[in-house]
Amino acid sequence: MRPQDAARLVALGAMWGASYLFMRVAVPHLGPVLMIELRVLTAGLLLAAFMLATGAQADWRRHWRPWLVVAVVGTAVPFMLIAEAVRTIDASTASILNALVPLFTTVIAAIWIRERITVPKAAGIVLSITGTAVLVGWTPTPMSPGELTAAAMSVAATFLYGVNMVYNRVHLRDATPIATSAWTLLMAAAVLMPFTPVDRDLAAVPATAWMAIAGLAIVSTTVAFIYYYRLIADIGPVKASTVTLLVPVFGMIWGVLLLGEPLTPGRITGCAIILLGCALILGIVKIPWRQPAA
Repeated sequence: MRPQDAARLVALGAMWGASYLFMRVAVPHLGPVLMIELRVLTAGLLLAAFMLATGAQADWRRHWRPWLVVAVVGTAVPFMLIAEAVRTIDASTASILNALVPLFTTVIAAIWIRERITVPKAAGIVLSITGTAVLVGWTPTPMSPGELTAAAMSVAATFLYGVNMVYNRVHLRDATPIATSAWTLLMAAAVLMPFTPVDRDLAAVPATAWMAIAGLAIVSTTVAFIYYYRLIADIGPVKASTVTLLVPVFGMIWGVLLLGEPLTPGRITGCAIILLGCALILGIVKIPWRQPAA
């Protein structure tokens, strides 16, 4: 991997990790629905403008139905679950739980498209589940029922992300990735619009919340998607997927540095175990295992 590609990979992890910081800052003032509506609408419009500027093609008639599924299952609902979760749990915990996406993707791919779970992947699944238990259970004070519910909502969001990744592989392998991003974000905005409150006093929203929304929509969504697809083109999807290991690290860094969140032993240990599990699932870390002869 070239140094510039590695730098972009780290920058992408920092941008996606910052999304939890931005949501944690904005959601108390705007609420989860309005916050996510502003995120997906702004980012969708900016990505559509980017498509027009670069001449990217989109086969609307062929792909609009699977795009609508992705807009609901892979965008609107998981975004809302995480937005609701960060009203209760902090950005660090939410970002670490997001690292479970490879676990769910592997299990769903095994069930849906009969992709075999190897011994290293199985070990990674066990480690990821163990790390989640450590993260949730090893806290200075026991998690309240509300915090456990919020953590479960974050896990449910990662499950939907896993469903979405396999669905994309099955139904959208021929679609242009940037077109999929733009149209699914715009469709998600349309889906959420009827539920978006219109009675909120926007004049009372502080400047920090608006800055967080701008960072969420522009940096953590629009620019991050462009970076991601550029990386896929330059270094391939497998290497680009290693960003999964960077997102929770940066989520913790931003939470600790900018929000004053505690860096507890349980949080560090749980994160490390989950990341090791993800690395095994993604094939980044190898274990000595020989495939039995047929």
